[in-house]
Amino acid sequence: MQYKQFISHLFIYLKPHIGKLVFASVMMLLATVLESSVPEITGRIVDELFATERESKTASIYAFALFGIVVLSSLFALTSTAVSSWVSNKVIMDLRVTMFAKLLKLPKSYFDQHPTGKTLSKLTFDVGQIAASASTIWLNFIKSSMAVVILIGYLFYKNWQLSLTLLVLLPLVYLAVKHASNRMRRSSVNVQKSMGDMTHLLNENISGNTLVKIYHAQSQISEKFNNLIKNIRQQRFKVDMTSSFNTAFVNILIGLCLSSVVYFSATSLKMSAGEFLSFFTAMGMLLKPAKSLININKPLQSAIAGGESVFGLINEKEEPNIGTKKLKKSNGAVRFNDVSFGYNNNTTVLKHINLDIKPGETVAFVGATGSGKTTIIQLLMRFYSPKQGSITIDGIDINQFEIDSLRSNIAFVDQNVQLFNDTVKGNIALGQLGIMPDKQIKRSAMAANADEFIQQLEHGFDTQIGENGMSLSGGQRQRLAIARAIAKDSAILILDEATSALDSATEKQVQNAIHQMQKDKTTIIIAHRLSTIQKADRIIVLCHGSIIEQGTHQELLDYQGEYAQLYKHQFKH
Repeated sequence: MQYKQFISHLFIYLKPHIGKLVFASVMMLLATVLESSVPEITGRIVDELFATERESKTASIYAFALFGIVVLSSLFALTSTAVSSWVSNKVIMDLRVTMFAKLLKLPKSYFDQHPTGKTLSKLTFDVGQIAASASTIWLNFIKSSMAVVILIGYLFYKNWQLSLTLLVLLPLVYLAVKHASNRMRRSSVNVQKSMGDMTHLLNENISGNTLVKIYHAQSQISEKFNNLIKNIRQQRFKVDMTSSFNTAFVNILIGLCLSSVVYFSATSLKMSAGEFLSFFTAMGMLLKPAKSLININKPLQSAIAGGESVFGLINEKEEPNIGTKKLKKSNGAVRFNDVSFGYNNNTTVLKHINLDIKPGETVAFVGATGSGKTTIIQLLMRFYSPKQGSITIDGIDINQFEIDSLRSNIAFVDQNVQLFNDTVKGNIALGQLGIMPDKQIKRSAMAANADEFIQQLEHGFDTQIGENGMSLSGGQRQRLAIARAIAKDSAILILDEATSALDSATEKQVQNAIHQMQKDKTTIIIAHRLSTIQKADRIIVLCHGSIIEQGTHQELLDYQGEYAQLYKHQFKH
């Protein structure tokens, strides 16, 4: 990302606070102007108080003037810093809100291609790098550049011959900064990438700590983590050393100028003590803002690297939602018309799927791993779009529906149950908390055989269940997911091995609840255990992305095809 692009993107978030930034800049300018007057005052103090007769009145005036300058400049600087800090933190907040809102609208393919840890790093580390440039870098630039201009102007005013030595600095400093910018930007980008890799590794190993321990993978993971940390340290060291080299180079140049001033002011120019002190103090004060201008380049390059990551996420294409029709209450009629699909151009997962599912019908998909069962329901929920053909609900192409209204008619229970760090009630009424009546929540829990264990929890339905329901057993978590689907009361119900984590007794109770829930609903079941789908109206057998058999359980057994072989193999074992 180029500097201009970075500024144009950042300006969108700074624009509402321009007034505050202008005010902060004015305060900083006033503080800088007052600070820059110190050399002249100190020079006059020396000449008028210490080189002549000392008058108490004159001393009082200079003392109060000096104290007033310090107080006022401090207050102006404090006000400027407070306002700029408010703007900076507000920009961080706005960026994170925008990024999170974008994450909720991104297509599933984005999360398939981007590791969770790297995405988290964008919202935590990368956006923090931008924060420095939101206002702090700007104010430092204002303060330092204004101080440099005022002090250089003052030096030329006091003695233009000596001040000409400063002109030697400019081209040398420019070349040093330009060279450092390229090096620091490359290193900053590498730091961003490595931080994303580190966050991803941490996320993987925190969530998968059980596997790490049981397989004794601590050494392997530690080595990988140590290599990442080492790379981050090396890249940051490069950034710090480049910045330090620039600072040292500028210090040497300024030191040369200062020593020249000492020599010439005491020999050929024969300046008074006050004039020398004023000039020398101004040159000494020039050192800090000059170093600050050089050092601004370091956080600026980090900010630009962070901006490339953050604004890259913000500019990602959202999930397509071109449909305009509202699907209020579906009849549950689903049809696949010659549907073919592949996750990339090199593979084909589904091949010419033609299937007509009637309202209220229960259809089960079976087949070996990779046969396309999950892909079919992903397409129906419009997480992906067919490469060929179409899918209709109630005779209308699902792409014509507004996406939220389409999904409001679909309830989904996955074998990999996902619960949220919320209350039991919040998880059952997901998306409708505060709208769904408590009676409906409790009825759904009873239907899923979950009310008994919920009542035993410390706060019942108001109990916080922790991250992904960590305080619950696998069976309890799955029953909550089933209760959530029951509570949604959608026309189309998708079950992906919904009872896989239940014991035999509980499974039988939940299966009865599911059968009750299926009444008047179109139900699509992804099945691995064939015992759970024997009552399905129709069983679809998939092989390598194609439908090879379909019929009732008994019809397929009598046919003695692929389904019969799967059935015999499963029950034989």
